[in-house]
Amino acid sequence: MKKVLFTLITVMLIAVVGCRQRADKQAEGNNNQAKELPRIAIAGLAIESSTFSPALTHEEAFHAKTGDDIYTYYPFLSPDSLDRRRANWIPTLRGHAMPGGIVTREAYESLVAKTLDLLKKNAPYHGLFFDIHGAMSVVGLDDPEGDFIIRIREVVGKKTIISTSMDLHGNVSWRLAQNTDLITCSRLAPHEDALESKKRAVDNLLSRLESGKGKPAYKAWIPVPILLPGEKTSTRIEPGRSLYAMVAPAGR
Repeated sequence: MKKVLFTLITVMLIAVVGCRQRADKQAEGNNNQAKELPRIAIAGLAIESSTFSPALTHEEAFHAKTGDDIYTYYPFLSPDSLDRRRANWIPTLRGHAMPGGIVTREAYESLVAKTLDLLKKNAPYHGLFFDIHGAMSVVGLDDPEGDFIIRIREVVGKKTIISTSMDLHGNVSWRLAQNTDLITCSRLAPHEDALESKKRAVDNLLSRLESGKGKPAYKAWIPVPILLPGEKTSTRIEPGRSLYAMVAPAGR
């Protein structure tokens, strides 16, 4: 009887220990899943084009950077930064040209093709940081930024959350608004807050991914009927100062 009782107790202890070990492993697996970082790509082309200029802008003017070299654009993504640790970043291609003439079609197609190729090689992604200016003109092409994001969307798919950062004087076309999920712009002209605006786009994206909220349920594209002459768009003077100050609460 004692032997039978001892055997039963031993079996029960083994079962309890086994169940506890399985539970511990399951909890560990759940913790690892909870700690899985989102995969976020970085891409973008930026230039403020003037169609009145007789000059043409060629590919080399963008000084395109790829891979880890892209981090030099973003101090807030330095190796020891909080945002750098919040995701697995996949920098693809980012180019920035000084304001100039219209971009040649060859330059645009080459830079876009390189970007799309890099995105294809490293897919899939939970999110994408789309860093543009918003006022690019390309020979024979209307709405380059809208065209660019559509082609990006074809590669990354509809589930990837795209967060766009752009210049205060950029153009938010219907196609750009339709294909981006989050969008923000500089609040100051001159653009003393350019880096702050880019970080806001990144933080907005990280917040949606980390919270599990995902894409916003609704978006609205509402052109505002305001046209200011260039010298009145500075946020240091009126009416630009008051008008653009209204953007801050609307973007919260």
